[in-house]
Amino acid sequence: MEETAAVGMASSEATTAAAPPAGPERKKRRTERRELLRKSALCKHFDKPGGCPFPNCKFAHGRPEVQDAGVITIAAQRKLIREQATSRNEDKFLAGASASTASLRGTMIERYYTELFSCDTMNRAMEDQYVHMHSNRLCVVGVAASHPMLVDEIEAVEFSSAVRESKVTGKKKRGGHFLLPGTVLCHVKCKSGKAYALRSCIRGSLIEVNERLLARPQLLQEKAHSDGYLVIIQPKLDEIAEIQQSLLSKAEYQQFRSLVAATSAAAADTEMAAAPDAATESGDAVPEQ
Repeated sequence: MEETAAVGMASSEATTAAAPPAGPERKKRRTERRELLRKSALCKHFDKPGGCPFPNCKFAHGRPEVQDAGVITIAAQRKLIREQATSRNEDKFLAGASASTASLRGTMIERYYTELFSCDTMNRAMEDQYVHMHSNRLCVVGVAASHPMLVDEIEAVEFSSAVRESKVTGKKKRGGHFLLPGTVLCHVKCKSGKAYALRSCIRGSLIEVNERLLARPQLLQEKAHSDGYLVIIQPKLDEIAEIQQSLLSKAEYQQFRSLVAATSAAAADTEMAAAPDAATESGDAVPEQ
């Protein structure tokens, strides 16, 4: 009996040793990804006199060591944000008749934000939302002008419990609830009886909730792109390019909505043209008495 128990204990210990816990595995994957991102950047001390002082430096020593495995580096994503901000600043002023005078062009949103859009959010037709990304990578999420909710009379805005209870602390605003693209931010109730769920649209930490909508839900209609925003989200720095690729730019959004409107109008004209023909055919089919 003692030998059997000893064998059973030995086998259970071997099974436990063979199955590593999930925690170290997750940490290992994070470490591997971090190492890959590091090797995609050059060492800052390599080209200095005396070389790199660190024997086990994680960064690449020279261009031949740079690893490019399809990962968009953090440096490249920072460069993307800077280039977008520079492009907006170049188009900020519109020259007048005199070369010495110039006037501001476009709205504040157009001058300081990269405008992105989520069309037919969660496969719901026309329920579009905007994501305005600032050069400091903070994203303002709100309701796009094409949303059917804006033509109705809004009665109340109810934020979800996770959004209401989210708190941030410190200078870097840490501790906010982490949102996924499908996370429901709030439910909007209209006097017609319809209700709409508005979502995060992107991944990131919740920084701020627009609590003014609780007292004045009409801000969603009156000032949808300014005081009527929903939340402010801070995405991860290494996900900036992925977020911009997953959403539509302003030009793409306008082109998509124009195409949908033209298709709907053509379908309506076809139905109207076919209606008299159908009525005539049904009238001819009626036997004479």
